[in-house]
Order: sequence, then C-alpha cells, then structure tokens
Amino acid sequence: MWNVDEILDKLKSKGYKLTGQRKAIVERLCGRKDHPTADQLYKELKKDYPTISFATIYSTVQLLEEMGYLQILTVDEKKTHFDPTWTAHAHFFCQKCGRLEDIEMEQEEVERLKNLSEYRTQSLQVYLYGLCPECDNR
Repeated sequence: MWNVDEILDKLKSKGYKLTGQRKAIVERLCGRKDHPTADQLYKELKKDYPTISFATIYSTVQLLEEMGYLQILTVDEKKTHFDPTWTAHAHFFCQKCGRLEDIEMEQEEVERLKNLSEYRTQSLQVYLYGLCPECDNR
C-alpha cells in the first residue's frame, strides 16, 4: 500500500504540477478499500473544490495507474472503479446491488493463472460475478 507523500513526491519528480485538486484526489484514494468511481470522488471533492472536473479526476487516476499505484477496474459497462490496491487479487461484483469487494489470492494462484497461456502475462485482473450474501438471502 502506498502513502500520499510517496505519490506526491513521485509526481513532482516526474515534472507534474501538484495542484490542490490533484493532491485532494490522491488523498481521497489513499488507503481506500471501497473502489470508488469518478462520480463518487467528484461528489466527495466538489464541496471543497467547486471547480473540480471529471477530466481532472480521470487524468489523475490515469497517472496513478501508469505509475503502478492504482488499478482502473471495468467490472461492468456502466461504471469505472478505482482500486488503490495494486497487488494481484481478484474482485467480486454483486450483480444485484453493485457491491465490489477484493478477494485475496495466494501468489501461487496468481502465477498459475499467468501461466495458463503461452503469452507473457504482464498484469492480471480476475472478476467474479454473482450475488453477495445480503442479496442472496433476500
């Protein structure tokens, strides 16, 4: 897991401006487990940064992904989620309520999946779809 200062130092060393909005986005993402969407981040930041735009949010998360600090998840066609946990793991998506949760994977499982093909795998995203326990019991 990364911390805010690490990201800001890395951005600065690569020549990116450390605007208040960019700092706020990084701070909002650090340590999160809930896989926020751009819309969620926008609503959370709009009060303190009334001029923030979706373009700023998307450009910042794109930078974080390129630097290896964030995964951009496309688990459904309606929303894009952001996951600041970069280590290999799976995701479960509830098709009824939209809940998205991490599922830990052992390194042996990750390596086995990467080696299923003759192609050299550089990254891995595993999605499981179904009903969470709450939706399944309704």
